[in-house]
Amino acid sequence: MEDKKQMEEKTAEQLNSFIYTVAHELKTPAREISLYAEFIEEDNRDRLAPQSIEDLHAIRRTCKRMTDMVKRLMEYSKADLKNIDRIRINTQLLIRQCFEELMRAEPKRKVILSMEDLPEITGDLFLIKLMVMNILSNSIKFTRSRKKAQIKVFATVRDGSVAFHFRDNGIGFDMNYADRVFEAFERLESNEAYEGNGIGLATVRRIAERFDGKASIMGQPEKGCEVTICFPEKMTYLDIKVRKDSSVVKIGIIGDLTGIASKEERSKQAAYQLAAKEINEAGGIDGKQIELLIRDDSSQSDLTNRASFELTQQEHVDVLMGSTLSPSRDIMQRCAQQTKTLYLNTQQTEGGVSGHYVFCLSAMPEQQMEKMLAYLFKKYGSKCYVVAADYNYGILSAEWVKYLVPKLGGEVVGIEYLDEKMMDFTSVIDRILQVQTDVLFSMCVYPNQDRFYLQWHERGLNHIPNATTQVAAEYPLNVELKAPVLENMYVMASFIEELKTPKARQYVKKFRSVYNHQNVPYMNMDTETAYTAMYLYKRAVEMAGTTETEAVISALESGNVFYDGPGGRVTVRGEDHHTIRTMSCFRIDKDHHAEEIFRTGPQHSDYIESMIKKNTGVQGGIKSLGINAENRQYNMLLDKIR
Repeated sequence: MEDKKQMEEKTAEQLNSFIYTVAHELKTPAREISLYAEFIEEDNRDRLAPQSIEDLHAIRRTCKRMTDMVKRLMEYSKADLKNIDRIRINTQLLIRQCFEELMRAEPKRKVILSMEDLPEITGDLFLIKLMVMNILSNSIKFTRSRKKAQIKVFATVRDGSVAFHFRDNGIGFDMNYADRVFEAFERLESNEAYEGNGIGLATVRRIAERFDGKASIMGQPEKGCEVTICFPEKMTYLDIKVRKDSSVVKIGIIGDLTGIASKEERSKQAAYQLAAKEINEAGGIDGKQIELLIRDDSSQSDLTNRASFELTQQEHVDVLMGSTLSPSRDIMQRCAQQTKTLYLNTQQTEGGVSGHYVFCLSAMPEQQMEKMLAYLFKKYGSKCYVVAADYNYGILSAEWVKYLVPKLGGEVVGIEYLDEKMMDFTSVIDRILQVQTDVLFSMCVYPNQDRFYLQWHERGLNHIPNATTQVAAEYPLNVELKAPVLENMYVMASFIEELKTPKARQYVKKFRSVYNHQNVPYMNMDTETAYTAMYLYKRAVEMAGTTETEAVISALESGNVFYDGPGGRVTVRGEDHHTIRTMSCFRIDKDHHAEEIFRTGPQHSDYIESMIKKNTGVQGGIKSLGINAENRQYNMLLDKIR
């Protein structure tokens, strides 16, 4: 194994040496071609047609690009080849000198450079300068369209490393392409718009890695970007005051506070704040006070992306929490992966969400559906009709019903996907009746789909049980619609406001002493999830003895992170980064009161670990894959359990 590694290193060194030699040899002919074009123009200007002169200019521009490419290739190779000299470097002075050198080539532009106090480092002056020049060159180039171009440089100290942040207000980029920008020859802008060859940031990353550091980037279209270079703390001189985040634990929360899903989000936000207040009053997390940083995304993807960027790259939160709709969760999950930030998703999911940095702490379909369906089939009959919103959550949840029903001895006799604009459900209800449905399973997500329940009731169909994972568990239609519209509806949840266990009643009393029904109309399932998530994170950090991400993830994966809260004991599973939970089945009566019918023992799903084993052969799920766990959602449409 060691011989193979040495051979790979030798091969890489030989390749870099070859690149350097070839690049060096290309410089002279490129310069000569440019000079010949210049001489031809000077000697024959009066006899040449305007187009010929422009052609000569084009030749010289091409030669200049080629010369610049050669220079960058040589720098790229030197990033690996050069022997490292270690001297003490005044980073503040170096950055200022690099900036002024670059700005001499842009005499007509005004770019404002601001710097906080920066620590000095031990490093190779040539390589560190090369790295800084490449970063600043990009910032200067991509702020060209700004009337007030700004670059800000600051440093933070955290978990054994010192990070230098270079933030600009330029054109930014789409984070979907973040993994590409550090690859050689990758460019996200056209040649016509911005000059360059896509080698600069690749060189930056290689230099950072030579010092056992790492480079990362965050950005948003038209909102600028931030390049972050992390060095080991041992190579820095921390004899000046540098930003430290060690005095507080920063928890970044994103949710829909003002958009289409704000009603179901309101109770979660209150729960975060209640838990943070309790924990702080009891001494905090590992002796540190919690600082909540809450962002509203109004269920708009661009706002979710912006909030994720701000919280992870500007505020440097210790953990992300939240999401309301599936698209916001997916954006937060991608951001967590790219920035190596722990993300605790506190929203009910449609199942299959997988990744090293993401933990889903609410219930998933198997936990909500299986026992409830078994009960209803035994009580009412086994012909099941499924009605679901034509949306990610509805479609994938419907797939779970289709999977579970035959397993329980039932039959899916029909399925409908409801468009968000649909208002009249007469034909849908007719089809449900035609097949003599015993049990209806409904997952209506869109705001106008409460009309389905109204029309169902108007047709006098409440005698047919209507099972759901949405009403009361997530969306408070049971307090919004006039009784008895939802009579004989069944819902499975880890917690809702009517749960009568001692812990649940204590929590409701405490919550309602702070938030009345006008502030928060109803306490849904994820009122408990958000509250419990804060305590699970507290336990994980205190087990790890640090907020350092990988250490906290190891604690969460240990099987020893649990909390005995309003919904009973919740334990985090390392195998799928979901939870073991106790669930209750409720029936909504004619007064819209939810009565608990039965309560299960601890339940978990083995779906994700089964899919990982099926696809990779690895046993033990996400925990066994570690940092290599794929950031994805195993899709019930494609990945059926065998």
